[in-house]
Amino acid sequence: MLQRPRMPAIVLASLLIPGIVAAATILVPSEQPTIQQGIDAANPGDTVLVAAGTYTGSLNRDLDFGGTNLSLISESGQGYTFIACGYLGRGFFFHSGEDTSSVVCGFTITAAVADTSAGAYCVNGSSPRFEECTFTDNTAQNRGGGLCCDASSPIVRYCEFSLNVVNEPTRRSAYGGGMSCLSGSSPLIADTDFIENLAYGGGGIYSNNSSPQLVRCEFAGNLVEDYGVGGGVMLNNSDGASFTDCTFLENGVATCVGGAIRADYSAITVTDCVFVDNISGSGGGMRISGANPVTVTGCTFIGNTGSWSAAGAIACYSDANSTITNCTIVGNGRHQVWCRGASPTLEYCILAFSPNGLAVYCDKGTETPSVSHCFIFGNAEGDSLCGGNYHDNEYVNPLLCDWEMDDVTLCADSPCLPGATWPSLVGSEEEGCPACGTAVEAMSWGVIKAMYLTR
Repeated sequence: MLQRPRMPAIVLASLLIPGIVAAATILVPSEQPTIQQGIDAANPGDTVLVAAGTYTGSLNRDLDFGGTNLSLISESGQGYTFIACGYLGRGFFFHSGEDTSSVVCGFTITAAVADTSAGAYCVNGSSPRFEECTFTDNTAQNRGGGLCCDASSPIVRYCEFSLNVVNEPTRRSAYGGGMSCLSGSSPLIADTDFIENLAYGGGGIYSNNSSPQLVRCEFAGNLVEDYGVGGGVMLNNSDGASFTDCTFLENGVATCVGGAIRADYSAITVTDCVFVDNISGSGGGMRISGANPVTVTGCTFIGNTGSWSAAGAIACYSDANSTITNCTIVGNGRHQVWCRGASPTLEYCILAFSPNGLAVYCDKGTETPSVSHCFIFGNAEGDSLCGGNYHDNEYVNPLLCDWEMDDVTLCADSPCLPGATWPSLVGSEEEGCPACGTAVEAMSWGVIKAMYLTR
């Protein structure tokens, strides 16, 4: 899990609601014995300050602000303050139009259970703020094991969603192990980790007709059931969703579709993200379908696997004419980029060292992916490109510092550096080590094998 500096909850609380004068602070349990009683005693702008401990019982679960915008703050932080629901109810229910001046800060919400969204449920335009909270070991039958926002747009910062499950038996609504975004929601999710959550679709996050904005988030070890969809993230009809500076590590299973991200009919942007060792049947890193434009810029794909015949890094289906720019796509198999009924555009990318595939594969033979100003080298089944719409590419070693150890920064003498071959940088990474040698003759591993086999 990413280690990030944490702001003490009591300090954070003082910054969340500027301009509030003479607001009361209600202490739990010394002044009010339970959390719900503390909330009920508060006026708008008040703070309910909760001492360290484990809070159980009917008045410490199914917590409801009742439309009052207040701050519920843990005195000691989520490592010391637990809302333990005992598998008898939900953690929080926001349904009365609360806004982002309603704050939940510094709690671990655990052992919650509900039909829909066990840890916290935000509906009817209720958009509170969750800061420094951990949602763990919560179970919902329907969307959102940890949190669900339905026509609501909460802010989620410095939180963790781990070991949450959605397990609706027929799979029809078993989506969003960590979090679900529904019905036009547009939450901001920043500096938050999604770890080992489970669902049929969207192990970490599920989005339907919504536009979540994710910044500096980590998805690690999120899973879906066999033949599920979107190990890390599942997006459906979610134009405007975005991922910036996020990390996807070891999400998915070999029989799912879309190891890290599956995006169907969703115009999304993925910028400066890293995809490492994700796995699926099709599209270990990303699986994209539909004509809605997907833009992937400055991303790194290393060691992702498509266990069926499709791509390890990016699989494009059904008119998914995506734009992939300045990406480093290295060591993925089978095939780096797969096209079926889709013709993506790749520019200024590195496509190298697939252990058991091609750089770009056209499944039907009618696809015309546009590939230009790319370095293509060392792919086990060859560096030839399909479709005929390619030009100004180089077939020489890009000289990466140590890609087998996941270091894909460039050697000081790499031909991918700005000005070495073209004015612009090729790939996602800058210089990271001294000179490695000279770019070698344009010859892939597939060509080398063929030379020996014909002798």
